[in-house]
Amino acid sequence: MFTSRSEDFRPLSFPRLVLITEYLLLFRVYGLESLRDLFPNLAVIRGASLFFNYALVIYEMPHLREIGLASLTHVLNGSVRVERNQELCHLSTIDWGLLQSPPALEHNIILHNKPVEECADICPGILDVEKPCAQTLDALSGQMEYRCWTSGHCQRGG
Repeated sequence: MFTSRSEDFRPLSFPRLVLITEYLLLFRVYGLESLRDLFPNLAVIRGASLFFNYALVIYEMPHLREIGLASLTHVLNGSVRVERNQELCHLSTIDWGLLQSPPALEHNIILHNKPVEECADICPGILDVEKPCAQTLDALSGQMEYRCWTSGHCQRGG
């Protein structure tokens, strides 16, 4: 997988995958830029079995630019770890609290990804006439923020 290119992933898609019973782990998959087309209808990660207490791990994905799981509405058990993804943006526009319960949320690790200042994290509808995405309170800034997975896909609540 060290020589994979983005073109290698274009024919791959799992549209019938709606639920993951245990966990989703992505580690050093080269060339993959988004999970949007790979898992277009993934709605639930159940977390019946966890990877070191995590239901979703996205770690050292050198070409990943966005998570893009626009259908994801629930991470039922376990925390989320998104770390060391040097090209990954749109993390500031995801409200993990819409997907997870508060105890799991407290143990999320979202670190060492592309600096938010270098990302153009703009949600749909902000700059044009289309209906904007929902807003939730950002715990760090104390302000209402628009929530989306990508510049073309709003985040839906659970």
